[in-house]
Amino acid sequence: MASDTSAYRAAVQLNCDVQQYQWGKQGSSSQVAQLRANSSSFEVDESKPYAELWMGSHPKAPATVVADPDVPFIQYLEAHREACLGNAVAEQFDGKLPFLFKVLSIQKALSIQAHPTKDHAKVLHEAAPDKYPDPNHKPEMAIALTPFEAMCGFRPADEIAGFFENVEELKAVVGSDTCSAFSASRSEASLKECFSALMHCDDEVVHSNLAHLTQRLESMKSSDGTFSDDTESKCVASLLLRTHSQFPGDVGCFALYFLNVINLEPGQAIFLGPNIPHAYMAGDCVECMACSDNVVRAGLTPKFKDKKTLCSMLDYTMSPAQSRIFPWRGEDDAPQYHVYDPPVPEFSVILSSFAEGKHSLKPRNGPSILLVTQGRGTLQVESSAQPLSIVRGSVLFLSNSVSCSLSVDEPISIYQALCDAAGL
Repeated sequence: MASDTSAYRAAVQLNCDVQQYQWGKQGSSSQVAQLRANSSSFEVDESKPYAELWMGSHPKAPATVVADPDVPFIQYLEAHREACLGNAVAEQFDGKLPFLFKVLSIQKALSIQAHPTKDHAKVLHEAAPDKYPDPNHKPEMAIALTPFEAMCGFRPADEIAGFFENVEELKAVVGSDTCSAFSASRSEASLKECFSALMHCDDEVVHSNLAHLTQRLESMKSSDGTFSDDTESKCVASLLLRTHSQFPGDVGCFALYFLNVINLEPGQAIFLGPNIPHAYMAGDCVECMACSDNVVRAGLTPKFKDKKTLCSMLDYTMSPAQSRIFPWRGEDDAPQYHVYDPPVPEFSVILSSFAEGKHSLKPRNGPSILLVTQGRGTLQVESSAQPLSIVRGSVLFLSNSVSCSLSVDEPISIYQALCDAAGL
């Protein structure tokens, strides 16, 4: 009979939950499905979507401890709080793991959204706890596992003004005078007026102009079904048609003319701080975030849309797409580590790559969750006599300041989400 809590171990393997949201990739085309199936007896149904793998202690889908399957990971952390988290993290974050680690596999665009500041999150939660279920902020970072497409932040002013001039249907939903005022001033205040006008445009006007626009764009395709050149307008046209096929008549389709479209290669990242408009469009990524469910949405979703709140809170800074890519840095003494260290205390992510042979995994001053995305080997914790076998898809929790050695049989890649109390 299983005990209520599992005995403390410096490293434990986790069995993690899969979310089968309809926007996920189907069957084994999903990295979520591949990773989950490769590390356990999980069977993939090729007819079903596999959208997210949740790695952490979030009560919506907490992991379990592999060695004690009846013990939820959240219960394990509570039983061994100081040993697992370390005193500094336990005190700062009220004895809880402050981040949630995920893998996302996206076939259909996610909502246009932003996350509030911590102060604003408290206000939203107090006013509408049914829609904003906690008082925390939700900074997040996505790192591409495969080619990954997203919208993030507002385009440079010249690009937006160019679309106002050349896309009549966009001008019709925003308003000719509002577009002209922006083209003259190129100011953030004017951009706010334009985006707010778009989001609050009458549904019938949006529907009719999207219908006209999509018909016009279809007529511009060449005989092979593609656009004849690779200009930004044609790239947006192709993405707009795909997005409209997923969300017919949705005002969010027009947001493509306002927001940067970013195409990440594997290993590239975007960081989404407070009030940054964004939407994940397609591809697979690892994602790390502060533990919160606070999302303000306004398009490309059947869920609750809080257009007024979103338009009032957004950061209307205009910048090139390339500036939105979040850089990793190396560590002088350990070039095998790529460190993604955003300006928030809850989390960082490290990508570690090791060739065949014996290696040491650098200890960190706080708790961490490891995801193996490639390779095979064994992990040995200094304080344990029993090594852990790890393969692609393995997920492990490492307690505060644990020293480990790796024996690598096939070149291995490990994403490590952590809260480092001492800073990286």
